[in-house]
Amino acid sequence: MKRMLSLLLVAALGVLAWALPAPEAEESPTIVPRAVVAVTSNHSTCPWAFSDGAIDTFFVAQTDEDADLRFTFPVGGKVRKTVEEPQIGPAATALSLAAVLNQGVSPAVVEFSSGSSAAGIVETGEGVLAADVCPSALSKIWHLPGGSTLEGQTLRLVLFNPYSDDARASVAVTSEAGFEPIPELESVTVAGRSWKVIDLGKLLPLRESISVAVDMKQGVVTPAMVLSEGDDQAVWTNEGQADQWDFPVADAGGLTPRLSISNDGATPVDYEIDGYSTTGAEIALLTGTIDGRSQVQLDVSGLAEGVFGLRLRTSGPVAATLIADDGVRVAATAGVTVSATRWMLPGFGLAGVSTLWVMNAGAETTTVTYRFLDAGGALGEVEKVAVLPGRVLAVPTVPIGASALVVESSYPISVAWTMERDGAIAYASAVPMAGQ
Repeated sequence: MKRMLSLLLVAALGVLAWALPAPEAEESPTIVPRAVVAVTSNHSTCPWAFSDGAIDTFFVAQTDEDADLRFTFPVGGKVRKTVEEPQIGPAATALSLAAVLNQGVSPAVVEFSSGSSAAGIVETGEGVLAADVCPSALSKIWHLPGGSTLEGQTLRLVLFNPYSDDARASVAVTSEAGFEPIPELESVTVAGRSWKVIDLGKLLPLRESISVAVDMKQGVVTPAMVLSEGDDQAVWTNEGQADQWDFPVADAGGLTPRLSISNDGATPVDYEIDGYSTTGAEIALLTGTIDGRSQVQLDVSGLAEGVFGLRLRTSGPVAATLIADDGVRVAATAGVTVSATRWMLPGFGLAGVSTLWVMNAGAETTTVTYRFLDAGGALGEVEKVAVLPGRVLAVPTVPIGASALVVESSYPISVAWTMERDGAIAYASAVPMAGQ
């Protein structure tokens, strides 16, 4: 059985960064062209988590070194709960939301005393499986392509403000019809230590593709997109734009993958999509142009036989999300913008059969080692595989009660993971470790 976190509810908060006022507007970080969706850091913000009688969400805190962990749950302008735990690294602790707050939506902040750390969430229930990395950056502008509001789908935008001061944002929405003027989204206020859930399906029903840009006017929020289809659900966030995005898994088998790309700049951007298969078979090259301040959602299911990954390259910065579904199951993930030799996968192995996806876009065969982690440290032995150049390798794993995975390689690679359970599926990106 998985050794879950023993809860220590702290009465006194002490001095928390998240209890302080938000940074002044002029001090808030802004997006640069080269964005990293998540990097190892000493804090992560998890804008989406849900728990009721049928569904639970696990927060996973992964560290490479010894660290003190703190999970903070603000509700209605106050810090409702705080959970603290020491962790001897490398390790990964999983905290059940139902054991802390069982009230529906409950975002949280995860803090670490060690900088080489990452956090993620895994949402699980009957027919429901979703996973995502919790962002470690504070951005002035957030970009979230990949939504849709067709019949049978529910699309929600979550804005989480962990600070004590109120935050205000302008939310711009673009669909296949172009820019969608929505007066109530021109100025959205999120009270301090609270969140707001916006039902985009009610505002914009029957849209095939929706991209959202959240522009902070005051304070800071962390957004997430939540797409429900059938009983399943997908969750993703995004921190910015880049001119290269890797998706080590596009089709995990039996799904229809689509790549959603948004160009919020004023000028057109050319794109080129390369595929990487597990067999090395030739894959079609997809090219095109995206007009300024527009978005496109591309069906990439015909690029290769079987399972494969993608690399998107563009002539200017864009945001990108990979969505895959079959009418019953749905999964989505932002890509990764860097290749690296060390990766963290918080949540891997937690709630189903997990598969490691490694994309080697380089010219040399790379040796990849990986090891499972739980709250007590490493599980089992270090495993080793070789990934040929220009290939994607899928590594299915046997469930052994893990909470995370750590991956290392002899050459830079891109990494993602999938999880399947009870007919549901989840996609998630990995987190490159800092200092590479």
